[in-house]
Amino acid sequence: MGDLRPNNGGDMPPEDGGGARPGDLPGFPPEWGTIVIPDDASELDQEATAIRRELRRRSRRDRLRTTFGLGPAGRDTPSLGVPVIIMAVAVITTLLSLFVVTWDRRPTTALPGSGGTGTGSATLTPLTDTVLADAGGTLVRLGGLLPAVLLLTGECDCATLVAAIAAAAPDPVTIVPIGHNAPCPVATAPNIRCLADPDAAVTSRYATTVSPAVSAAVSPAAPPTVTAVVMDATGMPDNPLTVDSADDLSAAFSRLA
Repeated sequence: MGDLRPNNGGDMPPEDGGGARPGDLPGFPPEWGTIVIPDDASELDQEATAIRRELRRRSRRDRLRTTFGLGPAGRDTPSLGVPVIIMAVAVITTLLSLFVVTWDRRPTTALPGSGGTGTGSATLTPLTDTVLADAGGTLVRLGGLLPAVLLLTGECDCATLVAAIAAAAPDPVTIVPIGHNAPCPVATAPNIRCLADPDAAVTSRYATTVSPAVSAAVSPAAPPTVTAVVMDATGMPDNPLTVDSADDLSAAFSRLA
């Protein structure tokens, strides 16, 4: 093994008053401790392997820090692992929050015949692009009749009620009676446009309340009723109303006018 003597084998005092003689080892910092130089360099293989491993690890860390725009790591530089983990957790938490907030925003759809008030898809879906046909077979787009009041007449014999509502409606409002077949002929009145809805494109959206065709014969005192849907100039329908006279729509007429 190596020599542990201070003067590395020399026992003569320095000739220059304390300096090291030629061939002596230079002075080392005291914190390094005792320096042992082995006779066989292969004895340092284990230490050399550990040093090379540490250098490779430090090189990988410096490349990672450079990727994130940071400088090379020094002796007292904190590890990059903790900040990276914190950033990853923050990103995942944000994505999960957005996913939960946007989960299933679809409107609730009222089932036909459920007796609902039309607060589902009926009032959330504009009817401006709905196209129906009049008694003459002409296709009519509801968006071209706005503002309007749709009267879902079903099979009701409601000609008198429809005429009364049309007479009370202000000038810009169109009264649109809708049934399986057109409830009235073309040009019945300037502000009346009767349309047929054989596929229930409109009537299926609402739980209609109409008088049957025989109600007048069974009970002459019972007034006919229809379901009215008020649509402003944007084409967004309001909640349906059950009406048996023009007075039931006076507030709607005032708003549309």
